[in-house]
Amino acid sequence: MVNEIKSADFFKGGNATFTISNPAGERYTFKISRGKKGMDGQPTKTGPFFTSLMTGPDNENSFTYMGILNPDSMTVYPTKASKLTIQSRPWKVLAWAINLIKAEKKAPEGYGIQHEGKCCACGRKLTTQESINLGIGPECAKRRG
Repeated sequence: MVNEIKSADFFKGGNATFTISNPAGERYTFKISRGKKGMDGQPTKTGPFFTSLMTGPDNENSFTYMGILNPDSMTVYPTKASKLTIQSRPWKVLAWAINLIKAEKKAPEGYGIQHEGKCCACGRKLTTQESINLGIGPECAKRRG
């Protein structure tokens, strides 16, 4: 089953993992996770949102930090700690996918932007078709409003 991402809200879930693929067989797996502390170092429930790219064989821990997602503009920007430049292919792929979903457009034939079948907020496996379609479980959806 293809778990197509249909809403930009998925990226702001706090625990979103997704893969972008193209007809040439290239695949990029990204993670966008919400930090527990704000930019001021104080505890927060609203961000920041850290983006990273899977760069190794461990699909739970082999991620390389890219930058921060601004949840208002849905733009990813680098920080001093960024390991990839904004000119790199993964940055361009991520920006393309976010912009496509934000504009509520479908990916071109042969391209895919899919979540892993887990809730974008808590990470639990999604089991109902409605939850799979939304990319978020019913309890987390209620909490987010």
